[in-house]
Amino acid sequence: MKRYSILTVMFSLLLASGQAAMAQSGKVVFYNNTSTKLAEALAKGFNKKYPNIKVITITAGTGEQLTRIKAEKAKPRGDVSQLTMEAYASAPELFEPYKSKEHDAFPANAIGPNNLYYGFQTSLQLFIINTKMMSLKDAPQTWTDLGDPKFKGKIVMANPALSGNAYAQLAEMIQLYGWGLVKKVIDNSVFVPKSKLVYLYVGKGEYPIGLTEESKVYNMQAKGFPVGAVYPSDGTGMRIEGVALIKGGPNPANARLFADYMNSKEGQQTNVKVRKRRVPRADVELFKGTPPLSSIKLFDYDAKAAGKNRNAYLKKFDELLANKK
Repeated sequence: MKRYSILTVMFSLLLASGQAAMAQSGKVVFYNNTSTKLAEALAKGFNKKYPNIKVITITAGTGEQLTRIKAEKAKPRGDVSQLTMEAYASAPELFEPYKSKEHDAFPANAIGPNNLYYGFQTSLQLFIINTKMMSLKDAPQTWTDLGDPKFKGKIVMANPALSGNAYAQLAEMIQLYGWGLVKKVIDNSVFVPKSKLVYLYVGKGEYPIGLTEESKVYNMQAKGFPVGAVYPSDGTGMRIEGVALIKGGPNPANARLFADYMNSKEGQQTNVKVRKRRVPRADVELFKGTPPLSSIKLFDYDAKAAGKNRNAYLKKFDELLANKK
């Protein structure tokens, strides 16, 4: 009896170690909507812990990634995604809820419904201003100011169909003031296909005003560009870009390991170090100069509504853009 028990225990241990070995080899495919530099830093940190798992990263904007995941639904090729909360809300059936081992380190508002995703970064929308072309005092101070005719041709925005941040900007204006303001802003603005072109064009002096995510301002400042931030005084939405498991992904065990690494203190600190992003975990030190959240006017942004209405909003946006004055 004792011999049988010992053999049973030994078999169980061998089975467990074999499963662990399988989970720590092979590959994981990461659909990344952030910078290639950050993805490389995350892969490097992850491989220090799991050197036998190859991290394959595919980088593109939120809209492109969501389209890819939808197209691959019958046979997913990706394992882990980083997308906006609006994207997850628009197609929750494409992702696999799971409870991360880092769960208790996150505030409730940084975790998706039923643990659908965990916040990797907090994304606040604001106005980036070229301070050589326009003083911060003379810049727009509110979302409604963006519709003032005096700013016509001076504002650059990304296409909301291609950029998660640009879609959030559109949704925030709709929720705060409706399509009347959106039409005025469209008439005043120049649109570009990629969100990074917004802050690059403003930094280089091609436009004095741009709509962007807050860390882009601090990154540009650190590189010596003459830019400043205006947080809209009528409020900006509290938004999360999160990490999720793609439902039916080919490498589920490795997907959980990689997602948990991104959710860890080290993973989020890497985000702050590389991109100067604001992150949800309270135990991670923010980039120097980032204003405390308590100093920023927020409004009750409805990400679920923004996700649910995404297709309708983009269709209406395209119609207004086609008839731009």
